[in-house]
Amino acid sequence: MISRIYGIIEKIAAVFAAFLAVVGFNLLYGVRGESTMFSNSVFSMSVFGAFLFLYHYIVSKSLDRRTLMYGLAGGFLAALLTSMGVSLNYLDTIWSKNTFWAIPCLTPFFGGCISLALFYLKDGFSRPGKDDEIGSRWFLFCWLLLFLSWVPVLLASWPGIFSYDSGLQLGSFVDKRVSGHHPILHTFLLGICRWAGVKLFESKNAGAVLYSLIQMLLMSGMYAYVCCYLKKKRSPKWLQTGTFIFLAFHPVNSLMALCATKDSIFTALFAVFLVQLFEIAEDRERFFSSVKWQAVFCLSVFLLFAFRNNAFHAFVLSAPFFMWTFQKHWKRMGLMILICLGLYGLYTGPVYKALGVEKGDPREMCCVLMQSAARVYNLDYLGLTEEEKETFLSIIREEGMDSYLSWFADPVKQHFNGEKFVQNPGPFLKTWFSVGMRHKKIYIDSFLTNTYGYWYPGNSDHGRNYLEYFCSEVREDVDVVMVSKLPVLSEFYRKISQEHSYKKLPVVSATFNLGVYTWLLLFAFLLLLYRRQYKELFLGIPLFMYLLTTMLGPIVTMRYHYPLIACGPLIIFLIWRRDKEWIK
Repeated sequence: MISRIYGIIEKIAAVFAAFLAVVGFNLLYGVRGESTMFSNSVFSMSVFGAFLFLYHYIVSKSLDRRTLMYGLAGGFLAALLTSMGVSLNYLDTIWSKNTFWAIPCLTPFFGGCISLALFYLKDGFSRPGKDDEIGSRWFLFCWLLLFLSWVPVLLASWPGIFSYDSGLQLGSFVDKRVSGHHPILHTFLLGICRWAGVKLFESKNAGAVLYSLIQMLLMSGMYAYVCCYLKKKRSPKWLQTGTFIFLAFHPVNSLMALCATKDSIFTALFAVFLVQLFEIAEDRERFFSSVKWQAVFCLSVFLLFAFRNNAFHAFVLSAPFFMWTFQKHWKRMGLMILICLGLYGLYTGPVYKALGVEKGDPREMCCVLMQSAARVYNLDYLGLTEEEKETFLSIIREEGMDSYLSWFADPVKQHFNGEKFVQNPGPFLKTWFSVGMRHKKIYIDSFLTNTYGYWYPGNSDHGRNYLEYFCSEVREDVDVVMVSKLPVLSEFYRKISQEHSYKKLPVVSATFNLGVYTWLLLFAFLLLLYRRQYKELFLGIPLFMYLLTTMLGPIVTMRYHYPLIACGPLIIFLIWRRDKEWIK
């Protein structure tokens, strides 16, 4: 009798949860200004029936309380991010009644899906036998195949994609005024290749081809290392094959292999570094007893610093987690952290000075400050005192305030006096803080509108510039001219990059979405906590800390998020792998 009553209650709960899910998505549709999406239609009943079937299936699994609690926690986060993302995309603010009502309505839907995923993945999946022995021949084979897979892309974009900051870096190299704003190692690599092309072939484009080939060679080698690691660990065949196809042929990876931005080589280095962390987690004693492995670790970290400045900040934020994870070896780990920081100090100190490297503009670190100040200035001008206006305008010119865009900081940043701010930041910061106390909602919106593309897995009108498929025009003596050898393929990539043609394929388009990879990382964290794999959390910490640093940047763009994309297969492997196979 009691079991029958419980069965009836479960069915009623499933019907109610399915109804709430339909209402929740309908509320988000209403954010767009549309009256409804799911009312009075066969489609609405079909969606309701699908949700009801899902919940009935979940109930039939009789999930334990702990699984449901973790699932609902993840479901709340997913509902929160989805609801806020939709609201920001269409209203430029999260303070909408529909937004806040949609969160509790959608939490059971996402919570049920996540609970089911936790249930099936709670123990992971075992690997048959011991590790495979991967010889140098297999590595070279993977390296060659990856390199060759990008050759058609090189021909299509000949001599390569020299966009973003590459033109500015070439100009600074030619003028012998290299700035620390861009990684000098990358700037010198670009400049030396240009110099070689001009000297040997009297052609800037020849130097561009040389750089493209070097970058392809480096990235294909590092990605081959990732593929070989997955094979060595006997990961599922679908993951091994999918990883190779993804790295070789997915447009994001193949185009970034030819894009002369610092983010390309940096991302490949990050993937190798993440594999090293996996290997440390598997055999910690071997790592801490080997000076060679520790030296390789320090070198990898330094190279990350050398190719992206914010890698330093991500590592500093990750360091406490490394110390906590390796408490047994805290002295050795602490020494390695100090060595990494010391190398960076020498690099940005004596080495920079010897090479005559100019300091980077401090305004790059102030995007959050300037955007929130400009947003208040535009949305509540009368709410500021004359003194507060004068303080803001003493650092940010009025032209910058008037050119404010919620999703892009560069228009304001161009008018931000970084040197004056560094000399005396007190008055500006004091005013910024006092204004923020009165305009909390505007400040919150300012940060979220400038970052939501990283964590909202849906279509976005702004801040989703995945790739620039052209060569930037900076000045004639350094400009690279794209002369495609395969015009048809070039047009295919141009449409993907500039017209976002991938959106026509609903499932495939998700692999281009930045928020999908953030959600994948967040789910990996949730699963590790659920499995009580606390000591393995450090495997995702560097990626997460790097993500936080990019959220302090001027805009949401694919190249900043590229490390999470390229490391996606490793995150999946972390999710898939059985808990007991990690050596403690």
